[in-house]
Amino acid sequence: MLELPFPAKILWPNGRGHHMAKHREFQKHKRWASAAALACRSMLPARPTRLVFTIYPKTANRIDADNAVAAMKAYQDGICAALKVDDGTLCAPRIIFGEPVKGGMVVVVVEGA
Repeated sequence: MLELPFPAKILWPNGRGHHMAKHREFQKHKRWASAAALACRSMLPARPTRLVFTIYPKTANRIDADNAVAAMKAYQDGICAALKVDDGTLCAPRIIFGEPVKGGMVVVVVEGA
C-alpha cells in the first residue's frame, strides 16, 4: 500500500495550464510514486496485474471516475517504472472514492497475479 499526495489540478483532464507546467507536475508526481514503490518494493507483488487507487478528495465535490483515471497516470507510470513493468500489461486501474480529508490523498494498492 502506497500513500501519495492528491494530484495537482493541472494533471486532471479539465485542468488548464501550459503544457510545460503540466509536464513538470507529471514528472514530479511520477518521481513521488516511483520513490514510494521502491521504498516498499519487498512488500509488493513481483508480477502486478492491477493498480487500485483509493482517492480521498480535498472537498466533498464529486469527482468523475474517468477523470480520476487520467489524473492517476503519473502515479501509474512511476510505480510501473520502479517495478520494471510495462504499464500496458496491467488491467485497467480500479478507482475507489473515500471520504474527503484535509489536503486530499491517494492510497494505491498493487494487486498481483
